[in-house]
Amino acid sequence: MSFRSSDFSSATSEIKQHNMKIVNTWYSGLLKRPLDRTSEEIERASAHLRDMSATEKFHHCLLQQMALYARYDRLDEGVLVIRQGDHGVNWYLVLSGSLAVYTSENIRLKGGPKLCTLTSGASFGEGIFTCNPHHVSVITVDKAELLWMDYKDMKLLWERHREMMDAAITSLENLPNLNDEMKKLLMLRDPVTFDDNLNPASPICAEPSGNLSHAAWVLRTILLGHHGHMIRDRKYHLRTYKRCLVGSELVDWILDTFPKVDNREHAAGMGQALLEEGVLVHVCKQHPFLDQYLFYRFMEDEASPGPMPTEADLERAQEDLFDVFTLLAQASPDATLRVILRKVPEERTCDDVEIVFEELLQIKSLQHLSCTVKRELASVIMFEAHSHAGTVLFNQGDEGRSWYIVAKGSVNVSIHGKGVVCVLGEADDFGKLALVNDAPRAATITLAEDNCHFLRVDKDDFNRILRDVEANTVRLKEHGQDVLILEKIPIPVDTNGSFHSEYKYSVMAGTPEKMLEYLLETAMDPKKEHQTAGTFLDDFLLTHSIFFPDEKLSEAITNQYPLWGP
Repeated sequence: MSFRSSDFSSATSEIKQHNMKIVNTWYSGLLKRPLDRTSEEIERASAHLRDMSATEKFHHCLLQQMALYARYDRLDEGVLVIRQGDHGVNWYLVLSGSLAVYTSENIRLKGGPKLCTLTSGASFGEGIFTCNPHHVSVITVDKAELLWMDYKDMKLLWERHREMMDAAITSLENLPNLNDEMKKLLMLRDPVTFDDNLNPASPICAEPSGNLSHAAWVLRTILLGHHGHMIRDRKYHLRTYKRCLVGSELVDWILDTFPKVDNREHAAGMGQALLEEGVLVHVCKQHPFLDQYLFYRFMEDEASPGPMPTEADLERAQEDLFDVFTLLAQASPDATLRVILRKVPEERTCDDVEIVFEELLQIKSLQHLSCTVKRELASVIMFEAHSHAGTVLFNQGDEGRSWYIVAKGSVNVSIHGKGVVCVLGEADDFGKLALVNDAPRAATITLAEDNCHFLRVDKDDFNRILRDVEANTVRLKEHGQDVLILEKIPIPVDTNGSFHSEYKYSVMAGTPEKMLEYLLETAMDPKKEHQTAGTFLDDFLLTHSIFFPDEKLSEAITNQYPLWGP
């Protein structure tokens, strides 16, 4: 078979015409990576989405953000979009066409009944919100247009525009003609929500503690009774917010009223302590407590303005005010830390990382790690809270996705056939083995009590930081136990203009005797001094009394240098 040059020219022309049609379509920018889209392409896409029935009710700011982050796809009939049992990767919004929802068993039975049909305006793919496998499979019934976003972009959009995103999430319970099997699945599945742990404007507990509830009542009573101008109706962008106060004004008042708080950061942390227990809320539920012109409202006034305080209320509140300020001042540092830990890593400042690093230095389960590793962890470690005893963090056999450290509360460790084998409490860690071995979870972890807090390091960060460090870790063992752990640190050396690497070693952990032995053999020996990280001698001299009393230190030195003895 041969081709004429005219045939080739014709085919090339058709391809060019097809490509030009794509370039001129409303969705052309949505076929590119978000970073590659021009402002004209974003504006063209958002304008078109405003005119589509599937998205016409969405806020214009949300449509603009979708035009920035979402991708466009047009699928033929019979395309399997998500498969039951797979872990979620993308979230989808149906622009046109229809898709059928099945269980895998019904798909295998040719002509098996579908659970429901998704049409224009419906969304699916909620598995990305909970990190759980999909409960159903979704297949196109006819040609369909979809917008989709991957997990990272969707999470970012949710954190910035949560209230607007609620309109884009389909409540499957409201879909018409659900059959009984779909109703059962909906009762079993997890709710379609993002992790509130990542939103510092959300409470970290289901119910506020009695102390914080009383603290909020005292502050609200004092402010309404003696400083009525601070809590009042306020207008912003043509909208009225009922009975609220300004964050920066509350900070001013705390500093004026309670001299023991001497800086604005500490006072703002007191506001955050109220907010993270839900007794104070940002009026749009988008911000933590900030020392800015932002509106906040006491929970008592959230549904409708609560009652004004009586004279008896004012007298009682005035008596308790000092104790309330003291309680909030003590809670402020931890509340400030949790705000940082609930930020995504990209949003943390250098000061944020330093604050987290100082906290990590105090955690027992991290003592064996070097300061370099702890500083790396400080930039990625996250906060996670769960409110109810019995909540399952993960099941035996699940894929390992995170490493956890218990910050507050306790968890039960259960194994099939054995029941609860142990209980882990504050500063204990779990979940590391599955990440190190890239193996399924070896046990089920369940909350043993209400309101448990955790520090979490996700798998990718764990591999990047800890595995790289482990590759440069030297371990000295005796009787099967680590007695000295060193971190191997490369340093460039210039030899007549030619660079090569030598190594120095930083002590990460060890028994007191072995650390002393290493110190005496290296840091005290000029010939080997370059091999040792320079701060170890200073650190040892300043802290040895904690783990190595003077009498035992003298005995160990005498054993090391017997000629020094009597």
